[in-house]
Order: sequence, then structure tokens, then C-alpha cells
Amino acid sequence: PFSPFFDLYFIWEFYTVAPAELITTTILGVVAVTVIAFLLIPHWSAALFILPMITILYIDLLGVLQFSGLHINAVSYVALVMSIGLLVDFLMHILLRYYESPMDGREAKVKDTLKTMGSSILVGGISTFLGALPLALSTSEIFTTIFVAFIALVTLGAAHGLILLPVLLSIIGPNVCIHHNHNKNDKKRESASTAPDKDEMAVEDAMEDTVGKEDGA
Repeated sequence: PFSPFFDLYFIWEFYTVAPAELITTTILGVVAVTVIAFLLIPHWSAALFILPMITILYIDLLGVLQFSGLHINAVSYVALVMSIGLLVDFLMHILLRYYESPMDGREAKVKDTLKTMGSSILVGGISTFLGALPLALSTSEIFTTIFVAFIALVTLGAAHGLILLPVLLSIIGPNVCIHHNHNKNDKKRESASTAPDKDEMAVEDAMEDTVGKEDGA
């Protein structure tokens, strides 16, 4: 049988399935990072912050790409799929530190989180930003797309992780301390294990009484 073949057929096929595949991959990626946050961060409310925040970040990234004049192609497709895993880092570190902060009150916990973890996230974002800057000098459309995607990713991720998320945590964040509770439980276990047993104390008292009577006799 006769079957025509042309190199551009692959590209046409890609643009045919790209919208549906991108939507499916995005939904699966967002659900995956939400489940991972639910399992790894020791408080169920973390998933309630991760799901809307990563969705907002992804929509913002799509808007930046559209504003920059970039359209969905093979390079931007890969960048968008990768962005889900990269953007969630800015949120997970802040949330994990917030739940482990021993401070009392939402605002105090947020301040402690930004003092201890905020600088590390900011330095990481700046280093990634500087690493992507040389791509701006490229005349290739591939590297230009990667440059715009990474600059938008780092800027939006740092802004949402260091500004929007702390504001939300200071307003509606749970006032719990997972790490502090673990320490309390450990101290209780240590005190219980080191406390003398009543039976042992009774035996020791009886032995002391017996020794005292023998000495008196």
C-alpha cells in the first residue's frame, strides 16, 4: 500500500495533540506535587496551600509567556511541564519551615520563617537568575524561549514564595508547631523511661528496713 511520508508530519502531529497533552500533564503534575506535599510536610493543611498556590503560579507563568510573544511549541511545552516541579520548591521550603517554627502566633512564625529560610530561597533564586542571564545574548529561538521561561519561573516563584505565601500564612496559617510537639513527646518518653519503678522502690525500702533491724539486733 502507498503511504506518504514527510518530515513535517511529526510537527503537525505535535501541534494536534499538544493542547490536550499539556492540559493533562499539568493537571497530573499539580495533583502529584499536592499529594507529595501532603505526605512529606507533617500537617494536612500544607496541601491546602500548595494546590492553589502552584495553580496561581502556573497561570502567571502562562501569562508571562503569552505577554512575551511566545507560543506553545516543543521548547515551551517542556519548560511548562518542568516548571511545576521547580516552582513548588519555593513553596515547600517556606511551608515546612513555618510548621517547624517554635514561635507562638502566626506573625511570629512567619517572621522566623523568613529570617531562617527566606535568605536561602532568595540566594537560590538570584543564582538561578544570574545563571540564565547569558541566554539573553543568544539569537536562537530555542534559547530565547528557555531564557524567558526560566526568568519568569524564578521571579514568580520567589515573589509568591517570599511575599504572597507568607502573607497568607500570617492571616490564615495554622498555629501549630510540629517539631516542637515531637520534642515534647520525646521528653515525655525520656522522663517515663528514667523514672524509677514503684516495685523497685518498694523492694529497696524493704531491704533497707531489714538491714536496719539486723543492725539494731
